[in-house]
Amino acid sequence: MKQWLLIIDGGATKTACAVVHAESGNVEYSTSTKGSNYQAIGVESATAILQELLANVETFLLKHPHSQIAVATFALAGIDSPKDHVAVVTIVQNALQTTELQIDTLIIENDAEATLLGVTAGQAGALLIAGTGAIAYAYNGQRIVRAGGWGHRAGDEGSGYWLGQEVVRAIFKMEDGRGRPTILKEAVYQSLGIQDVTELAEWLFHPSYTNSQLAKMGSFVAKAVEQEDPCAIEISQQAAHELVLLARAVLKKINYQNEPFSFYCNGGAMKHNPLILKIFTEQITSMYPQVNITLCQHQPITYLIERTKRAYDCL
Repeated sequence: MKQWLLIIDGGATKTACAVVHAESGNVEYSTSTKGSNYQAIGVESATAILQELLANVETFLLKHPHSQIAVATFALAGIDSPKDHVAVVTIVQNALQTTELQIDTLIIENDAEATLLGVTAGQAGALLIAGTGAIAYAYNGQRIVRAGGWGHRAGDEGSGYWLGQEVVRAIFKMEDGRGRPTILKEAVYQSLGIQDVTELAEWLFHPSYTNSQLAKMGSFVAKAVEQEDPCAIEISQQAAHELVLLARAVLKKINYQNEPFSFYCNGGAMKHNPLILKIFTEQITSMYPQVNITLCQHQPITYLIERTKRAYDCL
């Protein structure tokens, strides 16, 4: 019987799926769709997204008779408490019930926590993700701690969504005469196909609006920084400051004692804005000289695949 590994990485913006041949380690099938964080889109929508992905996986495996999924990892955003874990387990189980997939070992965990254990190969280290949201995890070899990731309504400072908020706020202030001029206005107006600030306000409250759409506005900041836009530079500096606070929080929680330590960064807010990464790196290394900061070069699902392979090897 052929053994397969199934990995599903469900974030706020995108849900990625991969099927890996357990023995060779080759990715034989992959796809992606929209975000599946049940806190953002609801239980029914999250279940439907997973059902669609699993149906595609089932279709792929039909081409390989006598197949079995040895390990399936569902690394999903929105697991922030025991109650969340119960809710997400129910979502996954309900989605699986619509299939005939055979799974030996099922792993359901927070996406960022799983990515941390993947990128560090199970060793001590930390991971900060500044994507649509912002969250940090650290592992000292015995326990995992977390800071941030509290959602766009009250947290996620330094994230793509937060950057998008700051961009829109800067435009409103500019149009009111309360803030400095910024080229961010032209970028946003062109992207949305709008002409004035009232249309921007209407867009924010339109039924089709999503948090991921606002997060995309944050991507304009890096280009504006390249053009030396003072407003974009200030937003980037503040984002870096917030992410430094996040990193310091998890290091403090594991009682970091200034020994050699790997700290990984991921997410578009840091990958696509060199100024944010530069300021973050300079400030963290000045406070913690033994911390080695590395920008992740792969998509999170790559690290989840490695984590799932290790789980399979331990069976």
